[in-house]
Amino acid sequence: MRRTRATTTLTWVALLAGAWTSSSCAPSGFAQETLVSTVRVLASSSDPAYAQPGSSVSVEVLAYDGRPTQAEPMQIFWLPFVCEDPTDDAYYACFEQLGYGDAGAPSGGDGGAGSAGIGELRPGVDLTPFLPTGPSYQFTMPSDVLTQHVAVPGEPAPYGLGILFNVACAGHLELVQPDPTSDNPQQVPLGCFDQSENQLGPDDWVLGFTRVYAFAPDSGITNGNPVISSIDVQGSPLSVTLQQNASQIYTTQAITTSHCTASKTSDCPHVAIGPVVPQSSWEVTQQVGANGQPENEEIWADFYSTFGQFTGDASLLYDATKGSIGDPSVTDNQFLPPNAPGNGFIWIVVHDNRGGASWVTIPVQVQ
Repeated sequence: MRRTRATTTLTWVALLAGAWTSSSCAPSGFAQETLVSTVRVLASSSDPAYAQPGSSVSVEVLAYDGRPTQAEPMQIFWLPFVCEDPTDDAYYACFEQLGYGDAGAPSGGDGGAGSAGIGELRPGVDLTPFLPTGPSYQFTMPSDVLTQHVAVPGEPAPYGLGILFNVACAGHLELVQPDPTSDNPQQVPLGCFDQSENQLGPDDWVLGFTRVYAFAPDSGITNGNPVISSIDVQGSPLSVTLQQNASQIYTTQAITTSHCTASKTSDCPHVAIGPVVPQSSWEVTQQVGANGQPENEEIWADFYSTFGQFTGDASLLYDATKGSIGDPSVTDNQFLPPNAPGNGFIWIVVHDNRGGASWVTIPVQVQ
């Protein structure tokens, strides 16, 4: 449980091929994963990052439609149920609650409005009237989430798990019948369809989910989402503004840079950029290292943009044992602007290895 990232996005192709791995929180199969040129779910995060039985939890998702041509707008849908303690903590065991599979776990808790009856719908029915929309969703962690979860040997304390599914779809959602001849348990019983009932491919929709772990109030186990105190741009701090009613979403004023005029991308001007995360976000975990001392979190940043490119897709900020990797001159990524003027965005998503995540949206003006 402890090494699993909370946020996962699954592409349609990867799911049908069975290529998804639980350690990946970024979609696979993109030519350049930092470039957002299709419908993408880049991150999601719960507040609090660790919940308690019966507590209220808010989940936020970062999704963007980067398609150059948009026949229909992207919408963010939420499946309005909490998948409680699925077998082996596997996300695909939750598909029983959509009317398929054999998850073997109870549905549990307050799934939100519209949860009743969705599992009784059949393929070909537009699910839009039944699904909440928008970038945020609130739910109540089931009160029996700890007692329903099978004990896991080696864990420092009993825990429970709630999984929330979100979908970014440039159309509408319908249930689809899994292939009865396939033994792949990861078949997704959902599809995204356009107005003409054509099933859309991976450029037009993404299924994502967020794992929210729960611990007893007297366990002393908590987790906060990383704090982003500022953004370093070429050695100077850029102030961040915390979004209202969210503890983990930040924005900044626009940054300006020149477009690339060099014939080779490697000769383009490099813009050093990265998050500044305070030492206080490097929390002590419930795990004990080989030396018998409690381990700290590992914290890293993922980078995305609508144009240009980065020299790397991620930067490690804090090592679990060594602490801070260094100041921004060490941890900054390098952004290479595009070869034409225009406006776009950079996103920086800061993760810890216990499922916490925060992100910042940075408007970029390329002259």
